[in-house]
Amino acid sequence: MTLFLYNLLLPAALLVYLPVFIYKQLKRGNVLRNFGERFGVFSRTQHAALKRLHNPVWIHAVSVGETVAALGFIRRWQQRNPELDFVLSVTTTTGHAMAEKKLPDGVCLIYCPVDFPLAVRRALRLVRPRMLVIFEVEIWPNLVAAAVRRGAEVVLVNGRMSDRSARGYRRWRWFFGPTFRRFSLFCMQSDEDVKRIRAVIGDAVPAISCNTMKFDQVPDMDTRAKAELLDAAFGPAPRRVWVAGSTHAGEETLIAEVYDRLKQAAPDLKLVLVPRHQERTVEVEEVLKARGLNYCLRQPVEGSPEPDGARDVLLVNSTGELMSFYAAADIAFVGKSLAGQAGGHNIIEPAIFGKVVTHGSAMGNFRLVVDIFREAEAAIEVPADAALLQVMLRLIDDPAECAELGRRARQVVEKCRGAMDRTIDALEKLGR
Repeated sequence: MTLFLYNLLLPAALLVYLPVFIYKQLKRGNVLRNFGERFGVFSRTQHAALKRLHNPVWIHAVSVGETVAALGFIRRWQQRNPELDFVLSVTTTTGHAMAEKKLPDGVCLIYCPVDFPLAVRRALRLVRPRMLVIFEVEIWPNLVAAAVRRGAEVVLVNGRMSDRSARGYRRWRWFFGPTFRRFSLFCMQSDEDVKRIRAVIGDAVPAISCNTMKFDQVPDMDTRAKAELLDAAFGPAPRRVWVAGSTHAGEETLIAEVYDRLKQAAPDLKLVLVPRHQERTVEVEEVLKARGLNYCLRQPVEGSPEPDGARDVLLVNSTGELMSFYAAADIAFVGKSLAGQAGGHNIIEPAIFGKVVTHGSAMGNFRLVVDIFREAEAAIEVPADAALLQVMLRLIDDPAECAELGRRARQVVEKCRGAMDRTIDALEKLGR
């Protein structure tokens, strides 16, 4: 009954959302490339590649963050079981672009079909998965129901549920409950996440805590290439590099203001600014121009300032390179956590390289991770916008504190690894 109601309301909901979808896709580019896959229509090449697979594991991620974790998860599972076939689906064009660059050998990459029954059935007939593995949060009722009807196990991995989401799911459990009960297993990030999912589904489906897979990321990059890029932008070392990653509107203005003042205290400090969405490049350029900052683009375009070894700011207008810039950083700030933004992004990424990690206090989507780092005193939480300047002044004046923070951050990563193997162990038991 709930699936019937969902399918009755879905066309109207998608029609209302359509202008937003078109706007976002046009801003991000590549909107028409492989567009048919969203409706279960594949090119001959893709059709043939999918047909060659033998009952693969279909892994679904939404955007860049989930895709990074999913790629690492696939590589680890391939190491443990080289005979297993995989299909990776994504929702966004940015996630697709990221996956294309780093897709493991033998894995087919597709766009997840829109959750219309016909599109879902077309995709499932071609993929023929033995298991559908959904990363973190995105659950589509038709995809889940159709996969189960075809005999596939459906599982959620690296799952997390905020207090707000939990309240919403509980309030609408009559609607969401049937979809959740179709799952075979929930592999959640924390004991609290397990409690929240149980509040929605009770004991109908097993739910276990595996920690977050983000600790298991293994960077695959050539840091020498980034050193050459930084030399081209900033001139030869010595220098100190502040990387502000995954920033959103408002944060670039704050960071530009702070950096403008920091230059007076630390002339050797350079800024690498990596907005979360590269399509906001022009908007961020205007912020830098308004502060009179001497910048260049990662990928120069006609009329833009060229990297000439004399710039103070490198603005990264590309996708999928943030980790390698963190590797080249001395101090990292992780965005969507100050200047009115909330939710946060992944502070584990710079910690993997033993870097000083700073972030704002609005980190609701990463509470588990933040709690772990807070307990280990391995990151600096900036309580408010006005405190960012003082935090940065303290860090650039105290190399010993920076070294100790970086050491602790790396220790946290090493201590918390293992979620991928715990999750794979649980999934392989389902297939026995």
